[in-house]
Amino acid sequence: MDNAHSGLRSAAVFALCGLFAVLAVGLAALSGGVYRAAALDSDQNYVRRTALSYLVNQVRRADAGGGVAVGSFGGAGALALTEEVDGTPYVTVLYCYDGELRELYAEAGSGLGPGDGIPVLELQALELEAEDGLLTITVTAPDGETAAASLAPRCGLEEVGAL
Repeated sequence: MDNAHSGLRSAAVFALCGLFAVLAVGLAALSGGVYRAAALDSDQNYVRRTALSYLVNQVRRADAGGGVAVGSFGGAGALALTEEVDGTPYVTVLYCYDGELRELYAEAGSGLGPGDGIPVLELQALELEAEDGLLTITVTAPDGETAAASLAPRCGLEEVGAL
């Protein structure tokens, strides 16, 4: 009888170990899927947050008389941030082209085009709206999700045509 009781105990221990192993594997598989989804969401959120932060900080940096303008560049909305270096005007154009947020820094009137800018980060679209001195920047990440920020440059905001 002790042998039967001992065998039954061993079978119960093995069954519990097997159940634990099955549950552990299932939990690991489930948590891997949750992690991947959270990481993807975090990456897309990172793109939106970073793009907005970059654009807002560039506007703040250029916030001086006549330094901030909204217009179009290559047929799309663009920010033009102007500064003077040794008496020569230079412009930083921030725009979306070919699925990327780009920056082009050049002497004003250089004749460079949208393909000449340096890619900053992947971005599907950039929309700019200027109304009553308030600039609203809306970015669209590669996944199609949008985010927006509004700011009012102290120097004012100029609306121009093509940059």
